[in-house]
Amino acid sequence: KASEKMSETVLKIIQIEDESSKAVLRRRAEDVVFPLSSFDQATLLAMEAILYKLGGVGLAAPQVQISKRIALVYIPAVDVRGMAKPYPMHEIINPEYEGVKEDMVKGMEGCYSVRSTCGQVARYNKIRVIYQDRQGRKVDKEEEGFYARVLQHEIDHLNGTLIIDRLQPSERMDNFKNPAPEELLA
Repeated sequence: KASEKMSETVLKIIQIEDESSKAVLRRRAEDVVFPLSSFDQATLLAMEAILYKLGGVGLAAPQVQISKRIALVYIPAVDVRGMAKPYPMHEIINPEYEGVKEDMVKGMEGCYSVRSTCGQVARYNKIRVIYQDRQGRKVDKEEEGFYARVLQHEIDHLNGTLIIDRLQPSERMDNFKNPAPEELLA
């Protein structure tokens, strides 16, 4: 089976500071066609394994060198932020979002694919998000707060946008330790 051949050891998180990673991280990822191919299904499983190892939040396919509009979000009940509502592991495929209100809220963000910089990123507090699940079912809903921030961050990855593009120069901070363990990095 293809899903058995692709494991989390095959997929590694790439970083923008590595010149060879810029091509996939800086372009709009390709739309996913349904039904999912065996490669896309295996990609989802391998990404899930990585996100569980990371302890959750979000991971987009371009971050593991796959230019497809696939991302995962997992906010565990024991999330360190303490204020975030938990969300089980789930995929967002071919997603798009728009701000529901113009109110932007700054929040600290880091990124597994940006090892040098983190900072206060302004994001919509409430968004309308449209995506498909792995069966191709369309989901159209409004979300707010931390979950909306995570969705925007991951969808940005699928559009070739990183936190360094959203950070004002005065908001940039040196990131001394990337949150991803060394064994998960390319």
